[in-house]
Amino acid sequence: MVKITTLIENNSSNVNLKSEHGLSLYIETDEHKILFDTGQSNLFIQNAKKLNINLQEIDIVVISHGHYDHLGGLISFLKLNQKAKIFLKKEIFDYQYFAIRNGTKKHIGYSTDLLDYKDRFVFLESAFHSIDNLYFFANIDKIYALPKGNEILFKQKDNKQFKDDFQHELIFAINSINGLIVFCGCAHNGILNTVSTVQRFLINKTIKTIIGGFHLIDNNDFVETETENEIKFIATELNRITNGATYYTGHCTSESAFCILSSVLKTDLQKIETGEIIKTT
Repeated sequence: MVKITTLIENNSSNVNLKSEHGLSLYIETDEHKILFDTGQSNLFIQNAKKLNINLQEIDIVVISHGHYDHLGGLISFLKLNQKAKIFLKKEIFDYQYFAIRNGTKKHIGYSTDLLDYKDRFVFLESAFHSIDNLYFFANIDKIYALPKGNEILFKQKDNKQFKDDFQHELIFAINSINGLIVFCGCAHNGILNTVSTVQRFLINKTIKTIIGGFHLIDNNDFVETETENEIKFIATELNRITNGATYYTGHCTSESAFCILSSVLKTDLQKIETGEIIKTT
C-alpha cells in the first residue's frame, strides 16, 4: 500500500487546512516516509500537524525542480527534520530563475540560505537512479512539444539571462505491486515527455498512476497557451501510451485545461486538493 497525502495545493478540500500556489505531497510506503516538494512556505508543516503527520519521521525528500512554489518551504523543513536526505538536481543551484510577465520580472528561484544545508543534499547527476523501489529520472526526453507557458520562464547567471531549459527538473516514481506511481511537480518538460522518459528506462513496467501538475496554464495576455485541440491531443496520447492510467492533477493545470482533458480521459482524471488522500497498491 502507498498512501499519498496532499499537504499543499492551490485549493483545499478541508476548511481547516490552508492552501497556496504550490505543491507538497507526503508519501508513505512500506519502507519509507517521503516528502515530495515543499510548497512555497511553511504552510505544509502547519497542515501536516493538523493531519497528525510527523514530518520528523521523513527520511527522503524529493524536490522536483528549482521554483519557489516547490522548494520555498524546504528551509523550514530542514530546521524541523535533522535526518532526511534531499534528492534534487544540482542544476537548481547553477542559476537563479525568473518569470517575466508583461515586462515585469519576478524572482521564482531558491533562497541562497539553502546553500547552508548542502551536506543534506543528494545531487542526482546520472540519468537514472534507484533506491529500493524508488526511481529518480534526471534526464527527461524532449520527444513531444514542451508546454507553451514555459516561454515566460528564464534562468540567469552572472547577469546573463537565458531561456529556461528545465535541466533542473526531475521525475520521481515508486514501484508498487500493481504498477508505477509517477510524480511530477509541474512537468515543465511536458507530461508526455515525462511518461516517455519513465517508459524508456522501465520498459517492462506499467504506469498505473500519475500525480502532479501538467503546466497547462490559463489563457492570458502575457503568453501563448495550448489550444483545445492541443490539449485533447495530450489527453489522447496520454491514454494511448499509458494504456489507461489514473491521473491526479492540479496546481499548474488550469480549470479550463482540466475540463478539456476530462472530456477525453473521463473519470481516469481526478483533481488533487490540499488535504486529499490517495491510497493505491
